Amino acid sequence: MKTSDVAGQLTLKNILYATDLSAAAERALPYALEIARRYGATVYATHVIQPDVYPLVPPTAWPQMAEQEEVFRKESRKGLEEQLHAVPHEIIFEQGKVWHTLSEIIEEKCIDLLVFSTHGRTGLDRVLFGSVAEEILRKASCPVLAVGPAVTDRPKQRAELNRILYATDFSAESLAAVPYTVSLAQEHSARLILLHSIETKDDAPSILYTLRQLVPFGTDLKCEPECVVEHGAPATKILEVAEMRAADLIVLGVHRNKGPLQKHLMRSGVLRIVSQAKCPVLIVRG
Repeated sequence: MKTSDVAGQLTLKNILYATDLSAAAERALPYALEIARRYGATVYATHVIQPDVYPLVPPTAWPQMAEQEEVFRKESRKGLEEQLHAVPHEIIFEQGKVWHTLSEIIEEKCIDLLVFSTHGRTGLDRVLFGSVAEEILRKASCPVLAVGPAVTDRPKQRAELNRILYATDFSAESLAAVPYTVSLAQEHSARLILLHSIETKDDAPSILYTLRQLVPFGTDLKCEPECVVEHGAPATKILEVAEMRAADLIVLGVHRNKGPLQKHLMRSGVLRIVSQAKCPVLIVRG
């Protein structure tokens, strides 16, 4: 099995932080800031302005509501400037469809990482997760750091990544995430946990050996990676191990499929992991 040895050469120069200006979206900002500090990256804080529609308000009140929305956006922009002052940044407020606008920015700004937060799992928030978050996860050409609704107890200013869990099925797609995993572990002096789950009685010792070979020889890490083999469904075991080891980040490599990827994501459990994990999930396309 061949893995990449370019972890030390990995650079993250441009980070896109996508926000709808909600309190939920703010949970992702500390992660964008912390990674930007570590890599000397520029953060592009982006809010896509949607058409002002107020279905529960009489049309006569719409102008006043629109004015209030504009005031809110100005205050939010000022708040973003204050929070981003310590790193190179650009704030982008544009009108348009969310994914179309984000995809254009990814291409124009040569984005290396997209960071965003998903909303809750019930009611309207579930609809928002399905229509926006899933589209980002399905279509983003760059790695995506998704901060799910279960990530609620994180510091507001700094987001240290002290324990990183990398889950792999040894496919070429999942191995594409190895350089990101190792590089982040190096930058954050993090403990690295390597996980493979099996549903049959495979040879666990040989799998442990294969896991150990994923990190290139001579890689400078805080400590020896912990290798874990679990019996059970991958998504379930990833969530269990992440909670048991108090992981600060889960890293997954997924298939770079230009077809109907949504079914693949649902089948692989990625959406379940993002929505239930108590830490952010980094998704890298292979």
